[in-house]
This record gives sequence, C-alpha cells and structure tokens, in this order.
Amino acid sequence: MSAPEVTRRVIHVPPGAGQSVWAFSGDRYTLKVGAEDTGGMIGVMEGEIPPGSGPPLHVHQYEDEAFYLVEGSLQVFDGDREFTAEPGSFIYLPRGSAHRFKNISETPARMLMLFVPSGFEKFFLEVGVEAVPGQPAPPPSQFEADVERSMRIASEKYGIE
Repeated sequence: MSAPEVTRRVIHVPPGAGQSVWAFSGDRYTLKVGAEDTGGMIGVMEGEIPPGSGPPLHVHQYEDEAFYLVEGSLQVFDGDREFTAEPGSFIYLPRGSAHRFKNISETPARMLMLFVPSGFEKFFLEVGVEAVPGQPAPPPSQFEADVERSMRIASEKYGIE
C-alpha cells in the first residue's frame, strides 16, 4: 500500500471560512483542513463550545488529538487527573488515552482541534447539522438525543470507545 498523496500547495482558510456544523450540546465545529487536502496527514477544526458543554469520557483508537485553547476555560480529565486549561493552553491527547473536557467559563470556549492522522474531522461533519449564518444552534431539548446518536456513530465508524 502506498502513502497517500499530499497536496503540494499552500492552503489558506480565511477567518470565518470552512464548512460549519452544530453538534452535541450546541457546539459549533468549523472544518479548516482535512484528509482530502492533506493526503490524510492532518485534520484541523475550530471548535466553539458553549458554557457547560463538552463530550463524555472517550478514547480515540485511530488518531492522536490536540487542542489549542484560544478563549474560555476548559476542565480537562485525562483518565488519571483533572486540570483547568486557560487561553493559550495546548493539550496533546495520544490515541488510547481516556479523556473528556467541559467548558467551565461563562462564555463560549474557542479552540483549534488537530487530528493526526486526519479523518476524525469527518465525524463532526457527519453527525452535525449545517450551521447557517444568523440561525441559532438546535434547541437544548434535542441535545441528549444528539449526544447519544453521535457517540453511537463515533463507536461504530470512528473507533471511539
């Protein structure tokens, strides 16, 4: 099997650009670059996580994950310890490590999310609904069902435990 072909051009994604979806508990995820553009090397998304939101404890089997927190505060649990990440924090989560996070600030947390190798960014686009400018996130009444459905798809298709 040969290595995927990597795009040999500069990729520029202006502020606000990229496919955007609402997922989970009103989180907004915007694709910046993915598998098709990088030959499977890296996926990058911008995440905007509302207060109180964050994924349940989970483990990635196929990719390493990293976050760079731009705004807000996240309570992060890595399986052995819990810590608070503030703006400017970088968090590296190697595949196989149990983790979760929760926005503990009163405003949305914004972060860059990196996946190596790429591919997991497709999960967010699959489970989310298109974020149309000027329209709000889905209502909180559907959050529980969205998280349950998303975690089922993550397990079945993306190697998430």
